[in-house]
Amino acid sequence: MMTEEHHRELHQFVKDRAGDAYRTAFHYEGDDWETLYVRDDLATDRLHNQLPDIVERARDTQALLREEDYPPLGAARATTEVHEDGVILHFPEGPTAGTLVSIDRDAARRLAGFVTRAMSILQSPSASAYRATAADD
Repeated sequence: MMTEEHHRELHQFVKDRAGDAYRTAFHYEGDDWETLYVRDDLATDRLHNQLPDIVERARDTQALLREEDYPPLGAARATTEVHEDGVILHFPEGPTAGTLVSIDRDAARRLAGFVTRAMSILQSPSASAYRATAADD
């Protein structure tokens, strides 16, 4: 598998925007996968050993809401996982291909902040006060 021009462009875009917060990028197609970028401090045997499983899970990922189930929303363009220390973006590129990009959580602070606030609302017993306020807006 050969890295295509749009993968090189994506790598440069993430590098320019995220800088040192850029963690990793991988592209998979069929049964093959390729490393596009791994930050030096993350280039460990542990990551290397986990990559086949990570890519396999990415291949199996399905959108929560598929376009054919609800056309007004359109096709899924990306999925996001927000972890304690990083954010993983998955860009499907067809039924058997896609690209995974991870960045430090600080680089995605607006998204991470939104998710953190939503989680605190869901996990807090005082969430009902927020719902009452939101219902009055």
